[in-house]
Amino acid sequence: MPRLLIALLLLMLSGCATQPPWERTDPDKQADAYANLGHGYLEQGDYNRSLREFDRALALRPRHARALHGMALTLQAQEENQLAENFFKQVLQVDRNKTFARNNYAAFLFEQRRYDEARRELEIASRDIFYPERAIVFENLGYVALAQDDHQAAREYFRRSLGLNRNLVNAHRELLELYLPDEPERAIQHWSYLEQEGVSDRETLYLGLELAKITGNQQKQEQIRQRLNELNDNN
Repeated sequence: MPRLLIALLLLMLSGCATQPPWERTDPDKQADAYANLGHGYLEQGDYNRSLREFDRALALRPRHARALHGMALTLQAQEENQLAENFFKQVLQVDRNKTFARNNYAAFLFEQRRYDEARRELEIASRDIFYPERAIVFENLGYVALAQDDHQAAREYFRRSLGLNRNLVNAHRELLELYLPDEPERAIQHWSYLEQEGVSDRETLYLGLELAKITGNQQKQEQIRQRLNELNDNN
């Protein structure tokens, strides 16, 4: 199963740990405060407390989008998959423009190996030109396409992601692998970026070694083998 950037898909806003007095008198602000607390606990991995705070927010405002989303993420973390999906669907019914929630719902579907559904949700999310993490949406579309063995689409999605943010290391690595061995000249571009940025994990180095073999670069092969040996020695 290819790597989906689930962590980066969990685009939770940081929670506030305290409630000013006015938040205890205004139901909307009080619900916001509970939702903030819930997300703070969720980021800390304190799922029981996060569920409690989200439940308090929803008791005040049953259609509170951030609380619904937080419930979905917390239940997903607890592997309560059916309940999590129900809350994901609720948040999208409340606000269909919640692109970050749709993105996370797609990650949930991907975990369930429901690739067609995940791709459909991500394609909708990718149309939001104002979404600040749109590059990540395209990167995740690339991973879904890989899981579906649709390599042509995967190349295009990863290319789109780099068009929006050229610093996505994983997209460069995936394109390096996808362009081997048929388009080494394109693979070289992505290897050059990874090498320049000092990316030296074992997987990337093996891809670089394969590229050096294909292009007949003996010096580069020796350099990469030495770096791999250093990694092995350190382990």
